[in-house]
Amino acid sequence: MKKEILGKYILQTATPEYAKQEAELQKIVFPTLSEEELMTEAQYKRHIEIFPEGQMIVLDGDRVIAATTTLIQNYHKGHHTFLEISDNLWLGTHDPKADWIYGLDVSVHPDYQGKGIGREIYNARQEVARQLGCLGQMTAGMPIGYDKVKDQMTIAEYCDKLIKGEIVDPTVTAQTKCGFILVEPLFDYLDDPRSGNCSVLMYWPLDPSTKLNENDYLIF
Repeated sequence: MKKEILGKYILQTATPEYAKQEAELQKIVFPTLSEEELMTEAQYKRHIEIFPEGQMIVLDGDRVIAATTTLIQNYHKGHHTFLEISDNLWLGTHDPKADWIYGLDVSVHPDYQGKGIGREIYNARQEVARQLGCLGQMTAGMPIGYDKVKDQMTIAEYCDKLIKGEIVDPTVTAQTKCGFILVEPLFDYLDDPRSGNCSVLMYWPLDPSTKLNENDYLIF
């Protein structure tokens, strides 16, 4: 995949020469994420070997300004963590026969946020899902807005209000505007105080009539 987006940037399949920039971008975009949950240059290169179609970057010239890492898995009702679903970021849990593209992250450099780049990445992931015969994509969105109200409510209360549509979150609400449907909170999904160590599981089916099968489970 390689195409121009927004009239000025290039969205393309990731290649090894950009892995170092991707690792540097992670540290900028996720400053409060634990060190063990930040992807390294070696891991980015390994992702390309395992599932090349699912790894994408956005370039402004030769500068990586956005990136995403994905794998393929089935829906899992119940708890799992970021490190479990990603095989400690090495993608050993990737199952090419499974039903859903699972997005581990979308990283957009702060200087380029608010321009629609994230939406372009989600759309590109949806196209990969279509090409590979998947049902659509899933992800676990970080409710980073919790950081501003953490003294007023628990993360469980925040997620409940978020799923009911009673409050707006900078990340999760933006994802629903792209097409994602919220499912459930995943408490202690990762180690990030901004989001109360929580993420919200969500899915975006290619066919709007597709519902998650609660009898399917992730295997890792």
